[in-house]
Amino acid sequence: MLPDRLITLLVVAGYLLALILAGAYVTRRSKGFSDYVTGGGKIPAWMLALSFMANFVSSNSFVGHAGKSFEVGLGWCVVGGFLVVACALSFTFFAPRFAEFARTNGALTLPDFFERRFGSRPLAVFVQWIVVLTTLLYVLAVLRGTALVVASGLGLSYSVALLVVYFVTIVYCLLGGLWADVLTDVVQSVVLLGGAVLLFVAVLSASPEPAAPPPPPLRPLSVAQLVAVGLSGAVKLVADPKQVMVFYAFGDGAQARRFRHFAPLLLLLVLGCLFPVGYFARSLVPFVRDVDEVVPRLVFERGLLGAAFGPIFLVALLAASMSSLDSALLVVASCLEKHVVAPLARREPSERRTRGILFLVATLVLLLSFRPLGDIVSLSTLAGALLGASLLPLLCVGLFGQPIPPRVAFLSLTLGLVGALAGKLVPLALGIRSPWLQDIFVGLLLATLPLAIHWARRPRVSASVPG
Repeated sequence: MLPDRLITLLVVAGYLLALILAGAYVTRRSKGFSDYVTGGGKIPAWMLALSFMANFVSSNSFVGHAGKSFEVGLGWCVVGGFLVVACALSFTFFAPRFAEFARTNGALTLPDFFERRFGSRPLAVFVQWIVVLTTLLYVLAVLRGTALVVASGLGLSYSVALLVVYFVTIVYCLLGGLWADVLTDVVQSVVLLGGAVLLFVAVLSASPEPAAPPPPPLRPLSVAQLVAVGLSGAVKLVADPKQVMVFYAFGDGAQARRFRHFAPLLLLLVLGCLFPVGYFARSLVPFVRDVDEVVPRLVFERGLLGAAFGPIFLVALLAASMSSLDSALLVVASCLEKHVVAPLARREPSERRTRGILFLVATLVLLLSFRPLGDIVSLSTLAGALLGASLLPLLCVGLFGQPIPPRVAFLSLTLGLVGALAGKLVPLALGIRSPWLQDIFVGLLLATLPLAIHWARRPRVSASVPG
């Protein structure tokens, strides 16, 4: 094995071992289902704020979004701007209310909010299936991006890289739950920030090969397309059950408000470095078959910033991915246990069963990842459109308005899903190329329609805020 690759392997192995040890260390803190999925209200607020920021960044950002500007140009940074704004809005307005709701109602999952706010258990079950299926799409995108970079950095096949990422994620997630997620996110947030800054500096400092062919022409997106992609990602992140899990863990609104500026500012720095990377790398890697290859080729073929940067970047990518994978898998497992398995077994939610479900779900995602369903950006934006279009209007009503009848909530959810799918598939089937006919726009419009009709027909009363 070449010395550079051996060094990379040792650094990555040390990092992955540290994750496993972190999971083992916090195992003793988990004393039941509530502790496993929300930390039992014992996780310090500053750690949760860092975890929140780290959850916004994944391999989708380091590989998918960073490479996309190679094809569409600097206009792609508009999408990053939407994500930063979503982070700020989510932390400022949603976090305190979710924290207070969890404290007063004992909510542990996002479907719990719908059940207790709208008074319908079937509604909560419907929501949990939306959460499970869209989160699985997102996990598929993250796992693919992580495996691509691990394969490039360590000289492994894509299949072997998948197995490596799967094994480490499974071990420390099974051991530590949300405590392990947050503890590792604190370290990972520092690593991914350093990796993003170094990658940006390296690309700006590199010189193109003298004999390199010219890069392909840009294919810029229209304003409508940029807004659609940015909005789908932003809406998904605002309504993301991973973020809600962090909000529940704050314990009260005051703790959530204390760090409301911290995460958005850090996210602005990270995404501001990542999103233009592909554009500035056009003269460095003039030909790629897939824009998802741009960043791995920059780091491991071009050797940006020398041999030492390879291990740093690989660890940064793993940090970003693990911070999203673990919390996403925990969301799926906790929802399935709380709203499907435990009711069928007629028992209280169990930490042990949740760990078993997490193992099964992660294994299913691994098997699906051997034959990817799509590229990173496509999978993540579809997941964002389906989740955000269906849930965001109802979340806003539940947090800031008055309760509505469950039948109206069901209709809103259904129309949001149908609208997002129709906006995705119908224009392709009919050959319609209107940039404004996008899945997220159609889904949000249809999901909001029954809420607006109900609001217009009901008697005027003063608004109340959930306690």
